[in-house]
Amino acid sequence: MKEKILNNLPLKIVSVIIAIIIWYAVTDISDPIITRTFADIPVQITNESYIAEGRKTYQVSEQYQTMAVSIRGNRSVVNKVQAEDITVTADLTQIVTMDTDPVYVPVTASCAGISSENIRTQTTTIPIEIEDVDSARFPISVDVGDTSPAKEYEIGSRTADPETITISGPESLISKISSVVAKVDVSGMSESGTVKGTLVVIDKNLDEMTETQMNFLNFETGSREIDVTIELWRKQTGVQLEAEYSGTPEQGYQVTEITTTPEEITVAGTEKALSELAANGNVVTIPADLINIDGQSRDTDITVNIDELLTDEPELKITSSAETVTVHVSILPNGSQEFQLDVDQIQTTNLASNLTVLYDQTQIPVRIKASDENLEKFDTSMLLATIDLSGLTAGDYTVPVQIQLPSNYELINEKDEENEENEVTVTVHLREKTDTSAKTSEDTN
Repeated sequence: MKEKILNNLPLKIVSVIIAIIIWYAVTDISDPIITRTFADIPVQITNESYIAEGRKTYQVSEQYQTMAVSIRGNRSVVNKVQAEDITVTADLTQIVTMDTDPVYVPVTASCAGISSENIRTQTTTIPIEIEDVDSARFPISVDVGDTSPAKEYEIGSRTADPETITISGPESLISKISSVVAKVDVSGMSESGTVKGTLVVIDKNLDEMTETQMNFLNFETGSREIDVTIELWRKQTGVQLEAEYSGTPEQGYQVTEITTTPEEITVAGTEKALSELAANGNVVTIPADLINIDGQSRDTDITVNIDELLTDEPELKITSSAETVTVHVSILPNGSQEFQLDVDQIQTTNLASNLTVLYDQTQIPVRIKASDENLEKFDTSMLLATIDLSGLTAGDYTVPVQIQLPSNYELINEKDEENEENEVTVTVHLREKTDTSAKTSEDTN
């Protein structure tokens, strides 16, 4: 037996060594040792009460709230690891020393099935800012963003519950707070009701605080979600605008007409307020103190901000997109009147044969002075209107209109600031005619 064992012993030893080498080689090829790095693993802070007991709190800068973790092991094991399997912890009771600013906290990483010596964190400690706790109370405003209720409705009022809130947290963060806003979505709402709003904090640069900063703030409600009551008002379209005026025109002049642009607006309000508006003929009146024509002797345009209307009607609001209303006050000499002349009545002279004339309006105003009796009888068919287009080529022009009136009538259109003459003008567009006869002849051939 001994001879059999010792027989060819060197060869047997070499065979064993080769077998071991082959086994290691096969193992290394099929399941090698690898290192795999997982980025952005969240750092969990534990034992926060260790800081809070002294009316202190802490902040971790965003760059240290996650870190990379490397795991070493056989490929068959490491490849099964998911980022969710890894835990990185910073225990505040393990603060190295409280005498530094910031303080440094050791971090440890763990992963089921992986020994601690095979786990490496990007850094062994993270800096933490220790601060005094501060608190402040803020009113809550409501923001619906780009959302809007059903097209027939407008938001009449929005009320947060609670209307104010106390926020506590690091002193440096509390001092940056400018306002607190509840963001809500009212898309498609067709009746009043309560919706959920999410609180966001606006800093003094008017930027929203980041989610990282928000995580270090404590809200007395215990949550960033609150109730918001939305009251919807129904819209009323086609509400007429009228205007009153104050003051007296220059002696010898009178106010003959007041018009507004736009002529109509859309108003939203409670059912009671809309009923009262309907009883008033669905008319909103621009107050006289906004339209002062004292001492005026010519037409006057006054711009009124929409916000200045309905200030005494808390249950009505204007929802039209226009921000202003232009009030045009027509001021004429006593004993005169404005008439509208159809442009079709204007005769053209000296129009080139290859041109045609177009107008961008259907009527032009003509102001006539006469006795009350003659004004009552006057009609635009009694006047002759002509324009001279001699020498004009294709293009756009403002040309004077020659007006011939019967006796006992006088043209008093507003004087031109340059030539101080009574003059009526009209804008014409001269265009070349299309030679349809020539085209027809070509098509026939």
